[in-house]
Amino acid sequence: MKPMKRIRKPTNKLVTELKQLRDSRKSIDNCNFNFVCNFYEHCKFMHLQISSGIDKSMLTVAYRQYFVFLVSCWETYFRDTFVLINSSDAKLLSQTLKHLNIDKYDVTIESAEISLPELASKSFNFQNLEDINSAFTSLIDADFLNYVCKNKITSCAIKGRQARDLSIESLITDWRDIITNAFNIRHNIVHDANYRIEYQPELIQKIETLFLLIPQATTYFIAKKFNLKNFCMIVDGKNIGPNLFIVDDILSEDWELVHKESDNNAHIAIR
Repeated sequence: MKPMKRIRKPTNKLVTELKQLRDSRKSIDNCNFNFVCNFYEHCKFMHLQISSGIDKSMLTVAYRQYFVFLVSCWETYFRDTFVLINSSDAKLLSQTLKHLNIDKYDVTIESAEISLPELASKSFNFQNLEDINSAFTSLIDADFLNYVCKNKITSCAIKGRQARDLSIESLITDWRDIITNAFNIRHNIVHDANYRIEYQPELIQKIETLFLLIPQATTYFIAKKFNLKNFCMIVDGKNIGPNLFIVDDILSEDWELVHKESDNNAHIAIR
């Protein structure tokens, strides 16, 4: 495997940044919980603007900010998940360090009070699709996003019902093109103030759907591999499996999210 990245030196500025990031990071279930909560705030706000009938030019401004948020939300989720899984599995961390072309004993960070997984996370730009794939290569040894989107989720709850053998690709076949387009749009928005996004409702709906579902599918596969926590759906007292929130769930008020521990240490979503 040809190394693609190099690990960064733990400068004072970098150490301070990593410590700040650590303050909002707990465990894999909190990454997923935080992701859904963050998505909820911005998605709800965006759709309130749509329903309010505001001027089209102002709606365009809101959409531009929405794209920036979606990518930022991914960055936080995938960075935190990277740190957590590499912190929980010594073999995986060793493979990750090999991917970065270093030996863990070549880097002295004890005095910096940060961990190797935290430092390694700064070798990747989680606002870049290639870097996201590269960061998780040691986990899957394949195209990571391709794995997450094409592999079937054996059993899960979605739209308040149980589904079997569900995949992201079965829902949106052109997922890769859409995600790539979304990242390009975000890049143009951030780096060109003259750029104006073309209002395409169907495309935007697909983008927000994918940006919501792919991290949740990632959590499903990672939680399954490492026997970690995840959301579950309870209907009439029956656990019908890991839950995937869709945009309609985010906008709906007919469900309750209960942060508690069950027999299988999962968060519970109750409709």
